[in-house]
Amino acid sequence: MSRYGERTRVGESVSGLGKKPVTNLYGVATGGTSNPRTLGGINYTVLTFSSDDNLVVTKAGLFDVLLVGGGGGAGAGGDPQAGGGGGAGALVGFATTTTIYLAAGTVAVDVGAGGAGYVNQAARVSSDPSASYIGSVISACAGGSGGCQDAAGFGAGGSGGGAQTSAIGRSIDETFGNDGGTGSGASTGAGGGGGYSAVGGNAASTTGGAGGNGVDVSTWGTSASTDNIAAGGGGGGSVTGGAAGTGGVAGKATGVGNNATTAGSGGGGTYGNNAGGNGAAGKVFVRFKV
Repeated sequence: MSRYGERTRVGESVSGLGKKPVTNLYGVATGGTSNPRTLGGINYTVLTFSSDDNLVVTKAGLFDVLLVGGGGGAGAGGDPQAGGGGGAGALVGFATTTTIYLAAGTVAVDVGAGGAGYVNQAARVSSDPSASYIGSVISACAGGSGGCQDAAGFGAGGSGGGAQTSAIGRSIDETFGNDGGTGSGASTGAGGGGGYSAVGGNAASTTGGAGGNGVDVSTWGTSASTDNIAAGGGGGGSVTGGAAGTGGVAGKATGVGNNATTAGSGGGGTYGNNAGGNGAAGKVFVRFKV
């Protein structure tokens, strides 16, 4: 399985659980940061994982999950060159509630790291973002890196990275993300990275493409304001940097690209011989009824 691959999801919904009335098939677990939430009149405990940790299941049962993969780093500029915006990590479990069964025991939770932006056009040194996992049960893939040095460097992922040319950084599954935008040419403008809710914008002459919009996930039960926006794409670099999408960061005309700040969002591209912005780490959320 490639680093962009997604492990098999265990049930987008749960049905056919028998004719006997059941009051609560949900399990109980600890780990991460725990907060109570009431959604639709139902009380839940929501566990938030911002870094690698263990999910300790003390009672086997069902758990709703929401995963965001690490965001892609942006492409570097050159002299003069434009770097594409980083694509957002995949967001799994939001459009349709995803419920999994876990047996009692300890399950490793891996939170996907954000990708580092490319250092410069010549070196093209970067680090790849990574996927988020709950054990071997379910995952959300990482975002695509933004393009630099012509078409090189942009990537596919949960959402695709922005490109410098007419090539496109593709989303590997548009249920969980969107494609990156196209560039107007390596020396003029680069495309924005794709976000969960929208494709990355295309560059227009010397204006970089806007980053694709992320999404407010607070209705799922995320428990802090810093967790509520996820998976935005980074704007592309150019003489006029591309605008930030919801939850994303803008592209720039000079200096090091903007680093993403919300879960699984892509870094911002830049122009000139400068490093691209870093993508943000993903997050993992687990909830159960109480």
